[in-house]
Amino acid sequence: MDVVLPPQTTAPQRTVQPPAHLKGVAFPRDGSPQEPSKKEEGLSADELAKRQARLQKRGALLRKVLGAGTYVVDEVGDYRRKKVKVYVQYEGFQPGAIDRKKELRVAISLPDSWVDAPAKRLKEAFLKTYNSRFRKSQIGDCLLAVKDDSYLTFSKNVIGDDRLIGDVFRENDEVFVVTEQDVADLDAEVAKLKKILSDYEAEVEKNSTVDMEELTKLTTISREIDPEQAHCLLIGMRQCYMLPVGPEYTVADVKRFINHKGGRDAYPLGSLDVALVENFEINVLGDGDTMEALCKRVYGEEASLPRTIPLYWGKRLQDPKYFLWIPTLHTPDSFRGPGDENSAEAKKSGAELANDMVNSGGDCSVM
Repeated sequence: MDVVLPPQTTAPQRTVQPPAHLKGVAFPRDGSPQEPSKKEEGLSADELAKRQARLQKRGALLRKVLGAGTYVVDEVGDYRRKKVKVYVQYEGFQPGAIDRKKELRVAISLPDSWVDAPAKRLKEAFLKTYNSRFRKSQIGDCLLAVKDDSYLTFSKNVIGDDRLIGDVFRENDEVFVVTEQDVADLDAEVAKLKKILSDYEAEVEKNSTVDMEELTKLTTISREIDPEQAHCLLIGMRQCYMLPVGPEYTVADVKRFINHKGGRDAYPLGSLDVALVENFEINVLGDGDTMEALCKRVYGEEASLPRTIPLYWGKRLQDPKYFLWIPTLHTPDSFRGPGDENSAEAKKSGAELANDMVNSGGDCSVM
């Protein structure tokens, strides 16, 4: 059986476009979590233990440089002491939150004696510069903050005035000045995102057209594909699944199928994204998009079912601080088919994979 599918010249890129209602939200856009710090390799167990113990001491983070005789090459054969700097800035709770004319970022060199000084001293040094430059919009009560482990680009950990500079900052750190209003705005933004993303599962249920009894009977097809039956080819997690669908089936139904068949603990509803590949980008679909509408979107307005619709799916990463499923960050195998593992198959698009599946009689995984 021959199936005509739309031409595509390359496999999807890792640029993930979130749903329309999340456009403009300050999420990471690199498709992967923040890079972990590199491990120290080639050291003995005793040396590693000693280093871990030193890190627990007061002022350890900056004392490794401050007062430790660290040098950099100035010219060949000429050495000088390395100046330890941090970069302190005021920009509101995130870039663009205040008038850009009132933003300020300065590099502050830290004297050796500051390793055991309170963070308040660093803050006062910045405020002296800021308030002398912006006399009509001076900053009053405030605290310092640094980027935390959250994937949300604006999220920060606030540093108390009494914390020691050597304990809480590292060389070349980006340090932020935050007012009470900035902290309130940050908390409000997190609360808004929690509300949006907590409603995600409710939206899936709202847009579902297949009841649970029918859902439990659905299964993917590996052989003897019915040419009179519409299918969607689910491509993700290094697998391909050919699923029979009806014209009224929605993206929400596909998510509920993956959630049910793949395991609710392994693939929570709030973690799933289903997408089309268009213009070399992975465009996440809305829950209410029907298979009939997607058929026209893929093949053109004149197209009608039965057709094989290539859909990519993936699992979002969960934020380590707020436990939200981040819409722009996904596990490494998300939106990837089995062909991504070898150079010949990696060049095939979802449509070409669907064509291969149908013409070979199926030969895809069964969920």
